[in-house]
Amino acid sequence: MDVVSRRLELLKLEGLGFSQAEIVKELSSKLNCSERTVYSDFESRACWQPIIQSVVNPEAVLLKVVNRYEQIYRQASVRLLTASNELAQLGALNTMLKANAALFETAVLPEVLSRLKELEEKARKGVFVP
Repeated sequence: MDVVSRRLELLKLEGLGFSQAEIVKELSSKLNCSERTVYSDFESRACWQPIIQSVVNPEAVLLKVVNRYEQIYRQASVRLLTASNELAQLGALNTMLKANAALFETAVLPEVLSRLKELEEKARKGVFVP
């Protein structure tokens, strides 16, 4: 397996919720590479992950994510309106609620990060910010 495939598998396992140690153990045994190689992938991911996932333009990624949440919400809304089963309706409402919460976090997060960077700059300069 080549480097790109190994790194894609790393991201997949991480996305599934596996810990770093579990991923290192799994990939090193599966791919017959050293654990250090996989740890090195984790350490250098800031360089390769955006390239692999085509995250060159953060604003475009944000728009894509917002669109996905919107589509999830719309599909759940259709299920809510068309389902005759009460449990299916509750599931649709739950999905709509989660999509709304995730959409809000996605839309607000860039602003929060921007404010955090400003506060860090002020703190580095020694300016007290209450």
